[in-house]
Amino acid sequence: MDKLVGITAEYNPFHKGHKQHLALSLEAAACQRAVVVLSGNFVQRGEPALVDKWKRTRMALRAGASLVIELPLYYATAAAGYFAKGAVSLLHNTGIIDSISFGSETADVEALQNYAEILLKKDDSASVRKYLKQGLSYPAAVARSANADMPSTPNDILGVEYIKALKELSSGIKPVAVPRSPGSALEVRNIIKSGEAPGGCLPAYAHDILEGSVFADLDNLSLILRYKLGTEAPDILNSYLDVSEGLENRLIRCAKECTRISELLPLLKTKRYTYLRLQRAILHIILNITKENMKLYEDSGGPCYIRVLGFRKDSADLLKLLQERSALPVILNLKNLKLDNSNALMMLHEEIRSSNIYALAFKERVSYNEYSMPIIII
Repeated sequence: MDKLVGITAEYNPFHKGHKQHLALSLEAAACQRAVVVLSGNFVQRGEPALVDKWKRTRMALRAGASLVIELPLYYATAAAGYFAKGAVSLLHNTGIIDSISFGSETADVEALQNYAEILLKKDDSASVRKYLKQGLSYPAAVARSANADMPSTPNDILGVEYIKALKELSSGIKPVAVPRSPGSALEVRNIIKSGEAPGGCLPAYAHDILEGSVFADLDNLSLILRYKLGTEAPDILNSYLDVSEGLENRLIRCAKECTRISELLPLLKTKRYTYLRLQRAILHIILNITKENMKLYEDSGGPCYIRVLGFRKDSADLLKLLQERSALPVILNLKNLKLDNSNALMMLHEEIRSSNIYALAFKERVSYNEYSMPIIII
C-alpha cells in the first residue's frame, strides 16, 4: 500500500509555489500519494474564494493530488487554532494518512513540536495571567512566561497548531515541515482582480481552468452585511464567531458611514483588531456562523463527515480504502443522502446554505447548486 501525505490548502488560486510544495511534501514525507483537505467556497482570510471549490479541486488534481476532501465551512473560515484542528481531525479520521505536511518559514519540526508542548500545558499561572492583562494573546503570554520565543510568522504559527491538534488526538500521523515555497496567492489574486493576466505565476493547467472565469469579491456581499447590522441587536451580533470585546457596537456605528465592506474595514481597524480578524468577523455575520454552533461541533469532536470533492482515476482505490477505514460518514453524493448524526446534518446544511450566498459574491449572475455538482474525476 502506498504511503499517503495529507496537505491542508486553499489553492486560492493554485500557483507554482503550491506545485512546489506538493512535490516537496511527497519527497520529505517519503509518500507516494497526497490527500488534500481543501477549504470550500469561503476561506480563512474571511472572504469568498476567488473561484469555487470545484475549479480549485480540479487544479489540485491536475497538479498531482490523488484525492481532495472538503474542510467544512466553520473550520475553513476560522482562526488558526480551529482551522488546524478541523483539518487534522479530518485527516486523522480518514484512517489512511501517514503524514501531514505544511509549509514553514523555519522548517524545524522539532522546534515547532517543543512550542506545541509548551502551549498544551494549559498554563494558568499568575505569570501568564499578568501577561494576559497586558493585552498579550494566550500563546504569547505562555511563551513570555516560559521565556520561550514563540514563532511569529504565519506558517510556523499554523504549523504549531497542526502539531497541537495531532497531539490532542494522540494521532499516529507524522508532522512534516517543508520550506515555504516562493509565490503568494494574495499577490496572484491582486493581479487577477486588477484585470491583468497572472502570466507565469500559474501552471498552464491552472491558467486554463481560470480562463473565462468570473471572480468572487467580498464587497459584493456588502448589502447582506448592511441589512444584518441594521436589523440585528448588539447581543445577536455578539453571538457570531470572532465578534467580541465590543466589536458589535463598533460595527453598527461605523457601518453608518459607508456602504461597502472595503470602506468599512479601515474605519473598524484598531490595534486590538487586525484586518484578518475583522474580515472573519464580518464574514461570520454574513454567513450566520455562531459561537454556539462552533462549540457544539467542537464538543462532538470537530468535522462530522468527510466529503469527497474529487479524485484521480488512477487513485480510485483510495475511495474504497477511505470508506472501509473512515471513522466518519463519507459523502460522495448529496442526492438521496442520509446522515444519522444531527450535527453532521446541520454542518452539511450550513455548507449548502453558504454556497447559495457564495453565488451572490459575483457581479454577474452565477448559477450554483451543490446538489447538481458532480465529484471531479480526472
